[in-house]
Amino acid sequence: MNRLLMLVALCVLWLGALAAAGPARAAGGTLPYAGACTLGDVGGRLLYEGTCAISRSPVPDTAAAGCTGERISLRIPGHGGGEVLRGADPGCASTFLGSPVAFIATDNQGRIVVSTTAGKVLRVDPGPDPALPVLDDVLAGMEHCQPSRAADAFFQSLAASFRLSPDAPEGPVPGTGPPVIWPSGGMLAPEQVSARKVGAELHVDIRLRGSYLGLPLSGLHYEYPIEGGWFLEQRLVFAVPRAEVLARLGAAAAAALPPQEPGTLVCLFSR
Repeated sequence: MNRLLMLVALCVLWLGALAAAGPARAAGGTLPYAGACTLGDVGGRLLYEGTCAISRSPVPDTAAAGCTGERISLRIPGHGGGEVLRGADPGCASTFLGSPVAFIATDNQGRIVVSTTAGKVLRVDPGPDPALPVLDDVLAGMEHCQPSRAADAFFQSLAASFRLSPDAPEGPVPGTGPPVIWPSGGMLAPEQVSARKVGAELHVDIRLRGSYLGLPLSGLHYEYPIEGGWFLEQRLVFAVPRAEVLARLGAAAAAALPPQEPGTLVCLFSR
C-alpha cells in the first residue's frame, strides 16, 4: 500500500468524522479564533449555545494602565460582546454585557468562565495562549492523519539528520546528519530532539513549545524504519488532559485519543 492509500485507509477507519469536529476560525475581523461557547444565567437558563469569537493578548498596554494580566476580547452572536481584563490588580476591573465582572476563571475542561454581577455566565473555549507560538499552519492535518507539506518536509529533515546502519546497537542515537529544520524558520536546538533505536525502527521525540487548534503542545513523536520510508507511527502530544482535548475536538476524536495522559493524537500506519 502506498503512502496515499495508507493515509486514506487510516482516516476512513479511524477519523472519518473528525473533520467536522474541529474548532472553526472566524472569517475576517479582529477576533481570529472561534470556539464553542454557552451563555446562561445563575438560575440555569440557557441564553445562547453555539460559537463565539475570542482573542487574547497580554496586558499592560496604553489602554489598560494598572493591570498586569490578559486582555480577552469576546463576541457572542445576538448578544454583543466586549473586552475583559484578567488579572489581580485593581486596574483589571471590567464590565461585560452591561454589568461588572464578578470573576474570571478556568473550569475543569479548560474553558474560560466569565461571570457578571447581573448573574450572566459565559463559558467559552479559550483559543490560543497569546504567550505561545501558534503552530496551526505547520501542523495542519495532524488530527486527520494527513500532515501538511510543511510537516512532511520537517519529517524528511528529521530522517536525514538521524541515519544509521540496521546493524547499529539499540539505544540512544546521536544526530549525525544536517540539523533538523523547523518549517516556520530556524533549526531545532539539539536538546529539543532525542532519538533511540528500537529493533529495526528509530523512535524520535521532539519537544515543542506552541499551540495547535488552541491547545498547548508538549511534543511530537515519530517511529519509522531505519532503512527508510514513511513513518509507522505519529503522536502529537498536548500539554493538557485528554478530557480537554476531547472537549475541543469533539466526540469523533475519541478513537484517535487513547486512554493516556496527557491528551495525545495517535496515527498508526502499516508495520
